[in-house]
Amino acid sequence: MVTYVILNTTEITDEKSVIDFSKLMNRNAAMLRYSVDGSKALVKYNGDQPSFLNGKTTYTHSEIKVEMAKSDWTIEE
Repeated sequence: MVTYVILNTTEITDEKSVIDFSKLMNRNAAMLRYSVDGSKALVKYNGDQPSFLNGKTTYTHSEIKVEMAKSDWTIEE
């Protein structure tokens, strides 16, 4: 089952970042979905949770669809 996690962008871009893209379905930062203001990014993985995501809030597909519909992620027309 695919699981989703929302991270602060600084957790990805910081030089001390421990994000291991080989353990994610998003193979690099360019493949991530970013919030409208660029402060958050969505990562996803399949199977066991990578240790660098321990303690992070996880979302199912139906839960992340609700989050992605919010104004942080969608530009209102």
